[in-house]
Amino acid sequence: MSATRPASASLSPEIRAEAAAWVARLHGSGRKSSLETALKTWLAASPLHARAFELATEAWELGGAVPAAALPRIGSVRGHRPRVGWLRPLLASAAVILISSGAIFYLRDPAISTATGEQRSVTLEDGTRVTLNTDTQVRIHYTKAQRGVRLEAGEAFFDVAKNPQRPFVVSAGRESVVALGTEFMVRRDDDEVDVTLVEGRVSVSTTTAAGSAAPAPPMSHVLAPGERLRAAGSTPTLDRPSIEAATAWRRGEVVLDHLRLGDAVEEMNRYSPVKIVLSSAESADVRVSGIFRIGDSARFARAIASTYQLDIQEEPKRILLTGAPRAHQP
Repeated sequence: MSATRPASASLSPEIRAEAAAWVARLHGSGRKSSLETALKTWLAASPLHARAFELATEAWELGGAVPAAALPRIGSVRGHRPRVGWLRPLLASAAVILISSGAIFYLRDPAISTATGEQRSVTLEDGTRVTLNTDTQVRIHYTKAQRGVRLEAGEAFFDVAKNPQRPFVVSAGRESVVALGTEFMVRRDDDEVDVTLVEGRVSVSTTTAAGSAAPAPPMSHVLAPGERLRAAGSTPTLDRPSIEAATAWRRGEVVLDHLRLGDAVEEMNRYSPVKIVLSSAESADVRVSGIFRIGDSARFARAIASTYQLDIQEEPKRILLTGAPRAHQP
């Protein structure tokens, strides 16, 4: 779990400019080992330097690499070499504007979302880092007493900055997750909500569905690291999934371990607009294992077709798997 991060509000414009300049240099064409050595020295000089560099790097990733055409043009005069003393602050300021433009929107807008196949990481005002998986939407609502996040749909990983006086609460459906400094994931698929604790301690509260004849008090479950609570009905269940598999999407992978093909197809379809379609229930019940890149539906479908001797038909918007599954003949 990450240590408590310095608040971004304590970062001076000078430190932010220096951090932005470092990021720009690292992405430049003239990167050398001496540059990396100098950067390490600058980072070690103050925790604020490391925090500013992290924010600048995230902003660069959110906004994408800045094209050369977007950089300010510096005119040259024949026979005259400009002094670098005034040029460096100008370039640093330009880097701050260009690099930070992508981050300001995400940090100030209460709604953060990703499209199909997209993933995104943002750092909230208190230093909490949120990573959104494909097709995910969250809404941020921070007050002086509580740090609130609502997961409207999809899946998100939370690396929460410690602040016992200001609880961090994630709500999803009828579930509320309270953490005081921890790492956990929340996934919401229609009426099902999964909470997986990676590190630390969380309390999950489940309220009675609206319109119930006999409302009951909220049920509370305290999770231990490695546990997952699945709330899909009136009685939540606990299990211990493979954390490596559960967090594989953060590495750009889907890990399948003896999973029904129907469920595997549903998981792969989360990451691509090209949907895999099975023609028979018999095919949906076979078991599959493997590691696949997220969004690579075509390769996944071809591997399944080869393994189970299925016919495959690739179309612009879907991949159809037909036929009865048969054991692979080497």
